[in-house]
Amino acid sequence: MIHVAMPTERRRPAPSVLLPLTPAHYLRLRRIAAGLSVDAVARSISANNQAEARALVMLLETEGSTARYRETVEAFADAFPIDIDVYFQLRDTPAEDHPRICRGCGCSESDPCVAGDGSHTCGWRGPATCSRCVTAPAAPVLQ
Repeated sequence: MIHVAMPTERRRPAPSVLLPLTPAHYLRLRRIAAGLSVDAVARSISANNQAEARALVMLLETEGSTARYRETVEAFADAFPIDIDVYFQLRDTPAEDHPRICRGCGCSESDPCVAGDGSHTCGWRGPATCSRCVTAPAAPVLQ
């Protein structure tokens, strides 16, 4: 007697599930991608009160905390490349409406990475990875 197991159904592998990116994680990714420390950002956003500015940076990079005012995020955008609209989309819209954002550096389609010579913008190499993070993740982001 011959026993043969017949395949009953072909299954596709489950798609990788990405957790939604939070505004705090987005700010942290962009700051690190720009090669800046918390103190460097604090110096950039406030010349007068370093301790308070540092506390603000730390607070807004803490999960669950978000900026209330656009002006606050604009101050961060003056310090390093971020897309203010992306920040507020992450804060205000459901996860299924979030833009595509690289989990390595925080770039998005509306705010791509630019190479050190300013000539190359990144592209997508995976569901949440840009070409910069695949090839040279330690290179600082310019804009």
